[in-house]
Amino acid sequence: MALKKAYADIILNTEKEAAKRIMVSERKVVRLENELKVAKEDAVQMLMRVKQMMDCKTNTSAASALGTCFLPVTTNNSNFSGYA
Repeated sequence: MALKKAYADIILNTEKEAAKRIMVSERKVVRLENELKVAKEDAVQMLMRVKQMMDCKTNTSAASALGTCFLPVTTNNSNFSGYA
């Protein structure tokens, strides 16, 4: 009888440890998905900024008339001024 209880305890503890590892892995997946989403958004913003810089440099008549090129950028980043 004691042997059965010992086996049952071992199996229960093994199941608990496996469940903990699964929960940790699921949290890690959610965190990595969020990091990927942020990285994609940052990449899109950088590409838009590069495109605006290239457009500004190729449009020499507007740049020479204004002296500089100010193109508004829509972004959710609060540290960004919004101008090229």
